[in-house]
Amino acid sequence: MVVSAGYLFLRAHKQIRPKNLNVCPPGGLQNSATFCPPASVIPGPPITPFGPFPNNKLADGRDGFSGVLYTNAGLMYFLDGTGNAEYDGATLSVNDRFGQYFRFNANYTWSHTRDDGTFTTFVSTPEDLYNRALERADSVQDVRHRFVANFTADTPKKAPALLRDFEFSSIINLQSPRPFTIFVGNDINGDTNPVTDRVGWSPRNAYRGDKLYSVDLRLARAFRLTEHTKFDLAFDAFNVFNRQNVNEVTSVYGGGTIDFCGATPQHFGDAASLAIQQGNVSCNPITNGGAPEPNPLFGTARTMFNPRQLQISAKFTF
Repeated sequence: MVVSAGYLFLRAHKQIRPKNLNVCPPGGLQNSATFCPPASVIPGPPITPFGPFPNNKLADGRDGFSGVLYTNAGLMYFLDGTGNAEYDGATLSVNDRFGQYFRFNANYTWSHTRDDGTFTTFVSTPEDLYNRALERADSVQDVRHRFVANFTADTPKKAPALLRDFEFSSIINLQSPRPFTIFVGNDINGDTNPVTDRVGWSPRNAYRGDKLYSVDLRLARAFRLTEHTKFDLAFDAFNVFNRQNVNEVTSVYGGGTIDFCGATPQHFGDAASLAIQQGNVSCNPITNGGAPEPNPLFGTARTMFNPRQLQISAKFTF
């Protein structure tokens, strides 16, 4: 048996991340090029239904804005090299061979990934252009625990002819949840971007999805036809236990609320998420009409990984 352990720390600077340049500062701005009133005066509809903002702040203390710097332009996305990321990872591996016919390998990884910006799409622009430090949080790629094991078992060469040349193998994959950002689903801060506003002071990627459990099996047999030719027949079962593995979850909380209504949801299927889905949580929405708040679909599965799949394959070697 061979057992190995390792630790890896990575730090990256000057990573590319996006921002929206066309946003008035909270206190307003007046110069020869443009005029922005303070957020305490404007905004109001149609910029956002939540303004104006006393003291240029939302009710929870976050910055409010009065719209765009240049009214003849929309969202102006710019990529700069100011992003930072860190990765800590510890690994443990076990390899063994039991006799001549059984091989086993297992790997466990604990990791923690943090950054202050991910990807270069408009969804990844900062909630507050003038306070980008708020973007530092767990990365969207942060998966704390992952375990992968595989084994292969062969039938002995001295076995009866009907049992000879069989191979049985499996891959086991266990993974802790991936993170998602809880979005309001509306432009509550008046920066004209409705897709980056988070609920309350919740950081990026504060909500965890579902765990992933998957077991794959394979049974194969080789039929030797001549000294130089053989025929392989294999049967594969992927996700053999047919577990419903959630890929992405709905993380839009609701367009008429600035903060959470009741308990803060933490992860897929927790009590706070189920209460929202069952209609047991209600807010006093700031806007009239529209979708109910919180969103009854919040925390539900949006996409799924593949269910059980069966496959038969053949290969001729000559």
